[in-house]
Amino acid sequence: MHGFMTKRISQEEWDLLPEGDKQNITEMFIRNHIDRNQSHLVDDLLAKGIFNYDDIKNGSMTDEEILFEWEDDIERMKSENPDMTETDCIELVRMDEDTHHEIFEWYLVSDWFENRLEEINEPILETDYWHCSYWGRCCTGQAIYLDRNIQDLAYKHSTDERLFKVDEDKLERISRNDRTRP
Repeated sequence: MHGFMTKRISQEEWDLLPEGDKQNITEMFIRNHIDRNQSHLVDDLLAKGIFNYDDIKNGSMTDEEILFEWEDDIERMKSENPDMTETDCIELVRMDEDTHHEIFEWYLVSDWFENRLEEINEPILETDYWHCSYWGRCCTGQAIYLDRNIQDLAYKHSTDERLFKVDEDKLERISRNDRTRP
């Protein structure tokens, strides 16, 4: 269905899609990119020092994540000391708190998917171990296709026809041109 006469639905339209459709689109999208759960293997290799925690990209929270996670504490800091900037508060949180992502599961992922995950600050462990890359999933207990960040990637990159609609403007222009031709 997607071609020159269609356009991707908006983020708002994606948000309004039935949950079952979003989950199905996401499940189909990740099928070729997430190979398998390798949590026991990666945890064992990290524990034995074969893999190194320092090699985890995006292992710590971004400033935006810290601002969200410690919002109340940061507001309190700024109210107690009006000269403190947001950056000062973030640095204090980094010194006093553990701002590393808590990784519950490890998945072997495709190179393409690794790059997409890296773009959204998901923890990635690149290894020389058969040149494998592992995604450190920071939640557990539900199917991956239910994760909001993964659904957002599916919205952005999937080619599922449910993500496209007829481009009415383009259709109107073509129709107008057809009517004006001799």
